[in-house]
Amino acid sequence: MVRCASSFSSPPKVCTTCVNEYIAFKQAEYDLHRLTNVTSLDSTPCARVIYSNYIVSYVSEISDVVNRRIWDQSRCSSCVNINWELEKNATMYAYTKSVYNFEKKLFDWRHCVMNYSLEANELYKNYSTVCENCLTSFNSLFHFYWDVYVTPGIDFCLDVETTMNDTMNVWHNVWGCADDSGHDRQRDWTFVLFSVVILTALTSLFYVGSYVQSERAHRTLVQYSRLEAPGRLRSRILSASAIADEFAQQQASSQQNTSDTP
Repeated sequence: MVRCASSFSSPPKVCTTCVNEYIAFKQAEYDLHRLTNVTSLDSTPCARVIYSNYIVSYVSEISDVVNRRIWDQSRCSSCVNINWELEKNATMYAYTKSVYNFEKKLFDWRHCVMNYSLEANELYKNYSTVCENCLTSFNSLFHFYWDVYVTPGIDFCLDVETTMNDTMNVWHNVWGCADDSGHDRQRDWTFVLFSVVILTALTSLFYVGSYVQSERAHRTLVQYSRLEAPGRLRSRILSASAIADEFAQQQASSQQNTSDTP
């Protein structure tokens, strides 16, 4: 397993190339942990001697490196589904559907490049023919990869991720091929301009509405200020009160006169 990982370390191809070696390694590790019927001279089980009888267990360290540093950090479980049957020594595996689809699109793109690269001038390295004729297959590959990449809960292993990065580097930086992002940029600019127009219109409507509302309030205040003061009404109210007071005084004086008469 270590030899296979070292051989396919650059570019990383451990998840898609060293699966059989990894399963054999895990099977050997499983068998070592269950060597309880084999003991040393002091009756110590062989599994204990291997994993915990000394200060450093090289088998344990190698197992940790292979499992965590190589297999897990490479996210190999995102590309390979392993059905473990260590008890029966019958473990089976299969690549995920996304890996199959990616490899198929990658093969289509490479097949296109191989066909049209024969027409490229080897002296000047003019790959314009490849860029023009293989753009569709490249976009199909990239869009599939991107859709999986941005989907929550779905990921690619390091093998696929590195392959896609190398493919994009060759396509854009080495061959100088363009993509179809010009249409996307035009669409983005259209969306930006449309958003700016909508925002400007809403802001203008807000200020116009505020101005109209303030003008209406100002006119209402002006109309109220031009109304005559209710002087006559007040005078009528005061006159009525005065009449009531006068009537009360007359009643009091009449009662007094009646009491003074013998």
